Order: sequence, then C-alpha cells, then structure tokens
Amino acid sequence: MVEPISVEAPASLWRVGRVSDPVHFSEIDPVDAAVANGGNRFDVPGGEVLYAATAPGGAYAETIARLRPSAKMRALEPDDGHMLAGGVPADWRWRRALVQVSLDQPLPFLDVEATETHTFLTEAIPHVLLQHGVENLDVADVRGPNRLLTRDIARYAYVAQDDEGHLAYSGIRYVSKVGQHECWAIFGGVSVSLVRTLPVDKHDPDLGRVASAFGLIVH
Repeated sequence: MVEPISVEAPASLWRVGRVSDPVHFSEIDPVDAAVANGGNRFDVPGGEVLYAATAPGGAYAETIARLRPSAKMRALEPDDGHMLAGGVPADWRWRRALVQVSLDQPLPFLDVEATETHTFLTEAIPHVLLQHGVENLDVADVRGPNRLLTRDIARYAYVAQDDEGHLAYSGIRYVSKVGQHECWAIFGGVSVSLVRTLPVDKHDPDLGRVASAFGLIVH
C-alpha cells in the first residue's frame, strides 16, 4: 500500500477569530453535519477543530471570502451601470482579531493535497469514497463542494492510529479554495498557545491585498 504523506506544522500559525475567544475550537452542529454544504470543510462530527493558516494573508482569505457579493447578488444589480460594492464592514473588523499561535509538540499533519495521500485513502477507505461517488480521490475532491466527503476524510484522520496504537495525526494540511494559501485544520486535543493578538487593521497590507483580489473595500 502506498503510504500517505504527512508533514510538520510551522512553528507558528495565524488565524482570524472573534475578539472574545480568538483561539476557539469549533464543533459542528449535527444539523450542519448532515448536509453537504453545511459547516466547514474538515469539521469532525463529535470532535473539535481549529482552523489556521501559515501566513496572515491565508487567514484573512479564509475569513473574508464569504463577504464577496455572489453571482445571484450581481444578477440583481441595476442596469444603470452602478455595480454592487462588496466590503469588509468596520464593525466586522472590530469584533475580530488576527492572532498568532503556536502548537505544543504536535503530531504530524495528514497532507490531503499529496497524490500519495489520495492513493492511500482510495485504498484505505474505498467504501466511504464510493458512498460519495468517488472512484479515485484527487485534488478536485478534497477541494470540492461536498463537505460530507471531506468531513469523512477528516474523521478518518482524527481517529487514525500508528502501529503502536497511538493517534497518528494532529490535523490536516490543505490548500485554500480561494487562493494558494497553505492552511491547517488542527484537531481537538492539540495544545495551542496564543503568541500575540493584533487588531484587524484597515490598513494591514495583508488584508488589503486579499480584499483587493476579492473586489472588496475595507471599511
């Protein structure tokens, strides 16, 4: 059997979280867990996950992407030439913080972007993949819209054990769907330390670059 690829997480990671609890491990609601478009991509039903990125730009991209005006909204724009301006509201910024975190002696992370990992999972959990209509797992699947599939992959990694019966992974390494940003889904039980907390500054160049790419105005 082809062995999956696992990688070490960087010494520090970044995320955008609510000021009240910026290092909050989320737990998916059972209702959201039952639908393909609910929750987050690598949530684990019954478990906790913390999402982070290697760089601040990735943390911003993963967070403000949902503020982009949709095609449906664009289709409702008036015919007078005025386009709908998407934006990052000031109160949205005030309620959030950019935080740098570090992980305390984490296990490796399963790299779901690697071809070897796709081959391994196709061999290891074929019945799970077939339930989702997947014959051979690839990047289109792990970055695709079916979160029931990606959560099943996360569930597999969450409980996977090594040859000695110990947990094998501290989470999943993946690439954002909204740009080539390296991201990390950190499983509950991993010790996470807060290194520093920064305001989501309107003039932050990382925020500005991401917002510009999304066609958003930072207020």
